[in-house]
Amino acid sequence: SFESLQMALPVEELLQFLQPDARVDVRRIAVEYVAGLTAAPEQAQWFIANTPVVEALVRLTTNPACQAHALSACVNLSDNDTLSQSMIRHGMVKTCITVISDPEYENPDTPCMLLANLTRHDTGARDFMSTCRGELPKLVDIFCKGNHFNKKGDFHHLASVFYNITQLDEGRDALLASDCLLDRLLPFTRFEDSAVRRVGIMGILRNCTFDTHRHDQLLSTPIDILPSLLLPLAGPEELDDDDMDGLPDDLQYLPPTKVRDPCSTVRTLALESLLQLCATRDKRDMLRRRKAYPILRDMHLREEDEEVRDSCEMVVQALIAEEDPTVDNIKTFDPRAPRAAAAAVPAPALAAAAAAPVPAVAATSESAPAPAAA
Repeated sequence: SFESLQMALPVEELLQFLQPDARVDVRRIAVEYVAGLTAAPEQAQWFIANTPVVEALVRLTTNPACQAHALSACVNLSDNDTLSQSMIRHGMVKTCITVISDPEYENPDTPCMLLANLTRHDTGARDFMSTCRGELPKLVDIFCKGNHFNKKGDFHHLASVFYNITQLDEGRDALLASDCLLDRLLPFTRFEDSAVRRVGIMGILRNCTFDTHRHDQLLSTPIDILPSLLLPLAGPEELDDDDMDGLPDDLQYLPPTKVRDPCSTVRTLALESLLQLCATRDKRDMLRRRKAYPILRDMHLREEDEEVRDSCEMVVQALIAEEDPTVDNIKTFDPRAPRAAAAAVPAPALAAAAAAPVPAVAATSESAPAPAAA
């Protein structure tokens, strides 16, 4: 516990053990012990009051002897806004990318989770874009290769990083630039093995659709996000010929085993994206021609989640409502169009697994294990 630590080991002494020039075995034990402490419920306030300990952990994330436990401790602490800001100021965003990019690193998913937590914040996302924008194509490549890049990691949480940077206009620009990184990410909206991936990539689409001036690009080749938005919402229901005429090829003749995405967050993000695409008259007409309505109609009849069903109903109403010839952009007069959502919402915070309980340094009590990763 923190009480036993404070009684048995003053912070000044602990900091001596955490210095890069401390004896390797002592430094490793100290880091492991502090990592275990980060799982305690009262963790945040103690570390906020003792920020030099956090700064020492950040420095040790580049030290091979204790890197893994230092990174795990930082993940647990990064759920706190104050501590996250401290890590960002001390260069943790760039450190995460360096570690993730090492194909031999033993546990690359830990820095992926930490980077996702840090970029939830505007300052973390801006730090990423200002100092590491050039690394974005490499991270997308690592994400797409997954365990073929490093067999010891899945890299699922990089999807949350990409989602988070699109809270910034420059982040959206980077993914939609001439090399169109978004096009490489779209297939992961249907990646069955990871809801984290699906949520992250769908979140990117949701954030990008809030920019009306991007709609032409988003609904044109080579990107054309409409199939990626509709497929998670489509079920096994048969459609008649009229409903099939104009439907994207990916949604025609779906098998009777087709199910809607089981993750309500994915379905909600897809619906919020479609609602934003309904902002202008020409895009509403396009969605009608491409038969978005039959997919949404069948979904609305069967959706059990009330909030998701309400989101679906808003899109349906936008598509079936009688058009006012004097109005083009409904976002200019209907404050409900964004449905109480900001222009960009970062990914949820991640709970990370930290070090298992380890022997105390100059103390007899054990720390509790960290919560499992979400």
